[in-house]
Amino acid sequence: MTLQLKMQKEVMTENIEGQLEEITKKRYGKDVEKCSDKELYYSILEWTKEWLRAEPEITGDKKVYYISAEFLIGKLLSNNLINLGVYEKLQDILASKGKDLALIEEWEPEPSLGNGGLGRLAACFLDSIATLGLPGAGIGLNYHFGLFKQTFQNHLQKAEKNDWIESLSWLNKTDVSFDVSFGDKKVKSILYSI
Repeated sequence: MTLQLKMQKEVMTENIEGQLEEITKKRYGKDVEKCSDKELYYSILEWTKEWLRAEPEITGDKKVYYISAEFLIGKLLSNNLINLGVYEKLQDILASKGKDLALIEEWEPEPSLGNGGLGRLAACFLDSIATLGLPGAGIGLNYHFGLFKQTFQNHLQKAEKNDWIESLSWLNKTDVSFDVSFGDKKVKSILYSI
């Protein structure tokens, strides 16, 4: 890590409260204390994505690609905050303002990008790659509606579409796209990164 990057991270860590206040005022015209948990989720999402942009990309002579039709990654906010080393500090800041980070995290939609076994295994491989600091990436399908959302009506399980993609999410649209042919039909695929 370069000295400049280390100093930048120290400044960001020291001023979490001020940065979050700045985002909530810009987004909602409110102080953190007056924001709803949902508003705070989107503010923390924006702040965390900014933090992640400041992280250096892990590079190397070789790169591992894990290709899977499923990536059951689960919710990402707490995972990213823990990996950035700021979860507890942010939790304390929010608690001092009468807010509970666990309740805020509940507003994150669950990306339903798999069934279970293989999707969870793929996500575990990605976690291992990141934990070991290896240059790597997972490549999969972005199911716009996920698999399904379970609800209960009259004591019976009902499957509904899971519209998990929102305008503000972990997805970052790229400029990379390809035409994909299926028989006599053609669709345009767009690459997103998470």
